[in-house]
Amino acid sequence: MSNHVHFIVSGQEENGVKFIRHYKKRLAVIAGKTAKDDVRRTGIYMKRIDDTEYLMRAIGYVLRNPVPTGQKIMPSRYEWCSADLYFKGYNGACPVGRTVNSLNYRERRKLLGSHIEVPEHYTLSPEGMIYPECYVDSDTVERLFHSPGRLLYRLSRNDDAELELYMMSDILRKVQYQDADLIGSVSSICKTEFCCASLQELSVEQRYGLAGILRKKYGVGIKQIARLTRVDPTVLKRIFNSGRHLK
Repeated sequence: MSNHVHFIVSGQEENGVKFIRHYKKRLAVIAGKTAKDDVRRTGIYMKRIDDTEYLMRAIGYVLRNPVPTGQKIMPSRYEWCSADLYFKGYNGACPVGRTVNSLNYRERRKLLGSHIEVPEHYTLSPEGMIYPECYVDSDTVERLFHSPGRLLYRLSRNDDAELELYMMSDILRKVQYQDADLIGSVSSICKTEFCCASLQELSVEQRYGLAGILRKKYGVGIKQIARLTRVDPTVLKRIFNSGRHLK
């Protein structure tokens, strides 16, 4: 997506952390000077997937991600989605093209911008992108779902709100958000949850509800929530400590 990305990966937690940190570093370089700081401030969340049912729901959620944004495009046609890589009727090997192995040192450094090696059999698209077939584990996904129908069912089942709350619980890794990172989210929540154009239009009770959403979704502290919602931190602390349900 334009403002976030999802990965479902297999491996040890420490390797997952290394992967996503390196991804952010590379993305910051590609973004250039104007957007580099925005990329670096972007939050990282990791959630352990420990059962098959949750794994299938998570895959469906990730592949369906372009739909809730209102884009008039099927997930299988979205450029940054892997939905078109499964159940294609043939082995999901890398497409024919120029391989990374064929690049000389200077070409590889210019393309990858990193000392980290990638498998030499990876092939490149005419735009210089590595084909996703090279690194998306389509075989495992097909074995998990068994049939196209089961995958299509997960793609069509919209339980995103419930799944998002579950994904945000028991988070393995989380980074701190700056106020500037959350201002856009505050504005969006005001519109979607309270039908208000801005924070200033919220009632006191609605601001308490906003505080609860920020607490649950982003795990931010009371002082930061108080700044974002303009609610007295002592009031928020009393409400949170009482266990009162917000929103």
